[in-house]
Amino acid sequence: MRRWKGRRTGLLLPSALLLFWAHSSLAWICGQQLSASFQQQNNVSAIVGGNPADILEFPWHVGIMHHGNLLCGGSILSEWWVLSASHCFDQMNDSNLEIIHGRDDFSTKNVKYQKVDKLILHPKFDDWLLDNDIALLLLKSPLNLSINGTPICTSEVSDLRAWKNCWVTGWGVTNISKVNIQSTKLQKVQVDLYRWDWCTIVLPLLTKNMLCAGTQDGGKDACQGDSGGALVCNKKRNIATWYQVGIVSWGMGCGKKNLPGVYTKVSRYLKWISKQTAKEGKPYMYEQDSACPLVLSRWAILFLYFVMFLLSW
Repeated sequence: MRRWKGRRTGLLLPSALLLFWAHSSLAWICGQQLSASFQQQNNVSAIVGGNPADILEFPWHVGIMHHGNLLCGGSILSEWWVLSASHCFDQMNDSNLEIIHGRDDFSTKNVKYQKVDKLILHPKFDDWLLDNDIALLLLKSPLNLSINGTPICTSEVSDLRAWKNCWVTGWGVTNISKVNIQSTKLQKVQVDLYRWDWCTIVLPLLTKNMLCAGTQDGGKDACQGDSGGALVCNKKRNIATWYQVGIVSWGMGCGKKNLPGVYTKVSRYLKWISKQTAKEGKPYMYEQDSACPLVLSRWAILFLYFVMFLLSW
């Protein structure tokens, strides 16, 4: 009997640790859509050449506002942090920056704004080449992610062949032939990732910190006003979760054939993001390269509770 008690005590601690881990995993599930409709519409002609998007499909997308006007897009990394592009904030006073979230139409009334506390630009941002085009926004108060949105996942995976089903969202220009019409309704467009060596042939100013994406025939692309928004994809081995692979950065026109859009390659900056967020006392943890993140369901947690009850009985 004493021997069984010893075993029971020895198993209780690992079970408790596993239960704690399960709770924290559930609290921070990233890259999950709040609506199933997107998965059923993958064949739309998808924000030149795009279609209207529901914020429930892209709950990590935010609009960055300056004096009440849309400045750029961004993505939710955590309750405290938003990721965007450095070129959006040239000589900008961060005290005038706000974000809108949980909305796909910023022209509607009673839009709630969240104030930005601090703007962090990459110290090696090149405003001519747009190299290191990445920025972090620290919010003055945390987002309630269970109600207002979902953070996007990030990953160390840098091989573009690991990704599939990539989309870009934004409130930018939707038709450059009609005096740069800008949409108040969030737009989405599906794009393909291109090999870096091919991109350098058509876009010689490309650096290793960039990637390019577009469509073979052109006509679908991010455009002016979409800057800072997320290029998100599924892993081929994990189609249930969305990861931010790129940040909308620059391009030679919009939607032109054989001239894809250029994005900041997020995987090259995860250590920088971790360092900067930790420095501010609100650290961001990214997913280290793995085939598929392990997240327990609520039923698994209930089972762990039951096991702990038996062990402590």
